[in-house]
Amino acid sequence: MPIAMFLLPTNTNSNVYLGEWYQKEADLNRQLVVSFFPSDNSVELVDLKTRKTFLRRTKVEELSENDFFIGAKLLIFGKQIHILDYGDAKTRNKKSDEQLSFGLIKAEALLHIGEILTKIHKAGLGVRRLAMLKIDENYSSMLKTVRSEASSLNYLMDCMPSQSFVALEIIGNNAYNQYRELCGPESISEAKQCAPNSFRGLYGSDVYCSRSAEEAANESRFIFLNNDIKLVLRSSALYTNSTLCIIKPHAVREGKAGEIITEILRKKFTVTAIKMLRFERPNCEEFLEVYKGVVPEYESMVMQMISGDCMALEITNKYDDTRSTYQSFRDFCGPICPEVAKLTRPQTLRATLGKNKVMNAVHCTDLEEDTSLELEYIFKFLN
Repeated sequence: MPIAMFLLPTNTNSNVYLGEWYQKEADLNRQLVVSFFPSDNSVELVDLKTRKTFLRRTKVEELSENDFFIGAKLLIFGKQIHILDYGDAKTRNKKSDEQLSFGLIKAEALLHIGEILTKIHKAGLGVRRLAMLKIDENYSSMLKTVRSEASSLNYLMDCMPSQSFVALEIIGNNAYNQYRELCGPESISEAKQCAPNSFRGLYGSDVYCSRSAEEAANESRFIFLNNDIKLVLRSSALYTNSTLCIIKPHAVREGKAGEIITEILRKKFTVTAIKMLRFERPNCEEFLEVYKGVVPEYESMVMQMISGDCMALEITNKYDDTRSTYQSFRDFCGPICPEVAKLTRPQTLRATLGKNKVMNAVHCTDLEEDTSLELEYIFKFLN
């Protein structure tokens, strides 16, 4: 049971967690009781050891209830706090009752991944984990072992394609039932007739939904948390005539990731890899090091990138080798300042979805010689 359960009284209107913050100046990990109040998105922090209030109840616009789960890393007023455990029995019981759902997007439906993500967001659901994966034929025999040992996963493996697919874990209130309703009836003919606007009504059998909430939890653990399966399911990144796009946390939080991907595909780019990630500060500082001492917004850029989930994309002109993906995609993103973009290139991503030079919707590779370095850093190094 969490230590916090026995030490501190908790507000009945809050969800309580045990968190940890690394205080760099003191080279010390401080344990905190993190209370989140869903009614107004406010947070209170209490030092577990001294029982002193570290942060009085304060509203944090960027946080939502879906952001809090075991293993989450949250940026709260410049401090990256790692959620270690539940802080009281009420929160533990409440969260254990919550559903999650699991899905696969494959084949032709991948061309509509943006629309699918947008509909998931509009249903009030969140995506906690997402990756575009491909079976590595060198290790595919391991799947046969899993099939013989874990019959509950056979249905999933029957539906896994040999080509690239997107796996996603969906969270939120009544997540399994809501996502299943979005998918529509398993019978494609029935879906097209009775639920024509469902995923299966629109995209056929290329959208997968687990058969029960229990199977969804098992399948998500198998795909995202099983270390052995990581040998079999590799990133689909190509690293050839491609460039990197990172949808920034503010855009992901606002539900704009699907819209951005839709616009990218509409401009005839191809998304050959996707990965949802959350930067640790040291990794982010290393990734953005080229801007340090060069742009005055460097520190703000780091803070934005570590403030929540990012969605990284590998972009390529897969069907047009005559064009440089790096240059054409950089042109499509537009000037780094959205205000300048609106005046000079109003159809670009930053002009339509950016807010300022820091919250400008997307990061794209600035120098052509850095494309491979950035792609490998995101899709190979940051696991």
